[in-house]
Amino acid sequence: MQDSDFFHWWRECSLAFQSVETAPELLLVQQKQSVLMGFEFCAFCLRHPIPFTRQNLLTLATNYPEQWMAGQHMEHIAACDVILKEQPGSRCFLSWHDAHVPRGAGDVHQGFTQGVVASNRTVGYLSVADCKVRMMTMSEEELMLRMQHLCELSMAALQRIDTPMLEARAMRLSKREREILQWTAEGKTSSEIAMILSISENTVNFHQKNMQKRFNAPNKTQIACYAAATGLI
Repeated sequence: MQDSDFFHWWRECSLAFQSVETAPELLLVQQKQSVLMGFEFCAFCLRHPIPFTRQNLLTLATNYPEQWMAGQHMEHIAACDVILKEQPGSRCFLSWHDAHVPRGAGDVHQGFTQGVVASNRTVGYLSVADCKVRMMTMSEEELMLRMQHLCELSMAALQRIDTPMLEARAMRLSKREREILQWTAEGKTSSEIAMILSISENTVNFHQKNMQKRFNAPNKTQIACYAAATGLI
């Protein structure tokens, strides 16, 4: 593909995502773009950073075989997770083929998975696949750029339409609450935080207990950990 064609697609694709107003509209645009890239199957998933021990994968849209989604697709997502954890804030592009497909996985033989990290540390994954191993209509480098762009546009659209699917947990913090949590995450006690911020220890405890109640957290440490994991502090 010539550069002019690629940038024409880039602009047209951006405009299509900018016109999205609802989550169902977003999923239709994603599926259309996957078909235009020459893939029969596609899936778009989100993984929130919290809770730490129950990071469930939320599948927003897919036409993959059910058995594939339950097994092999999760393996590709896990592989992306490893790369993203080793390189925080980065993107991940993973290619795979039928050598990695277990028996009984269905008629899926080649595909690609792209992961990007949002500002609140939620990770979006776009996977595309085909039922046959065929000649690519574009280079793998171009496909990577296209999938990165699609992932980033998808995450931006979810944030713009203010869907709860993108939010790991609503955590609205005041300036003072943020300051207290930052020092809590540093391991400071209530009395130490009070001295640092020039406020009373009772005020520190009041804010900590108030945040525990609002976020249904058993202790101040969990709130600080969640806030750090989602990029709030």
